Amino acid sequence: MAGVKGSQKGVIKMEYRVLGKTGLKVSVVGFGGIPIAKVSEDEAVEVVRRAMDLGINLFHTSPTYGDSATKIGRAIRDRREECILNVKIFGVSRERTQKGLESALKMLQTDRIEIVQFRITPEQFEQGLGKEGGLNVLLKAQEEGIIEHIGITDHDPNFVAEAIKTGYFSNVVVPFNYVYNEAREKLIPLALELGVGVAAMKPLGRGALTNVAEALNYIWEHGASTAIVGMKSIREVEENASIGSKVQPLTPKQKRRLKSLAETLLRKYKIKSGALIPIDERA
Repeated sequence: MAGVKGSQKGVIKMEYRVLGKTGLKVSVVGFGGIPIAKVSEDEAVEVVRRAMDLGINLFHTSPTYGDSATKIGRAIRDRREECILNVKIFGVSRERTQKGLESALKMLQTDRIEIVQFRITPEQFEQGLGKEGGLNVLLKAQEEGIIEHIGITDHDPNFVAEAIKTGYFSNVVVPFNYVYNEAREKLIPLALELGVGVAAMKPLGRGALTNVAEALNYIWEHGASTAIVGMKSIREVEENASIGSKVQPLTPKQKRRLKSLAETLLRKYKIKSGALIPIDERA
């Protein structure tokens, strides 16, 4: 893809990586769709289209994210071939999964989804894979060409590591950042061994990690194909896309600084599903 002009000087040329055995070439910066539920539809459409202009091609949303999917659907309607949709759908039961899939297709104004993320918890996993579970809905939709690839997502990287051993899932979405980096221990090495693509969610700890370039490069350096970053403004899109055009290894000094910073942050924040939540000192 040719470079495109950003608001700053120079040309933005997004980097792409293959998302495991899906074979899909995804932008290293993925678009996280939750925040656009908080802005007007017209604003959201402009933000999504600016992301496409700057080479971001992976868009993550869910019918459970308010009207996020509806806004993305409107924005991509005339540029569908430029987008890889990554949609979270709950998988505990056939009924819930079927309803979620139908809602997603309608909201996104499309007849196909490149990746559906099977959202399931450890407690629900056996049921979700059973006869009346949601996975069968997704497998049937895959046979019919409605979805191309099935991934799995949960906030527990160790559970996801066990889940990918089943062979059903070609990619994962898990929380991963330089403070909450449990995915490095078991999941990412196994995923790389099995050819399962890794997408990181909460790469900035839901906004607590403000050294964005270092935070994202940390993720890309440790085996993730893409970092899904929540965005709701053109400024955020341009800043993140610029970083995605300049992927570079962390220096030894940066690595030491991130380790020290993580230790400091863990004294001020608690971790919840990969997000950094301020500790209430009054508690």
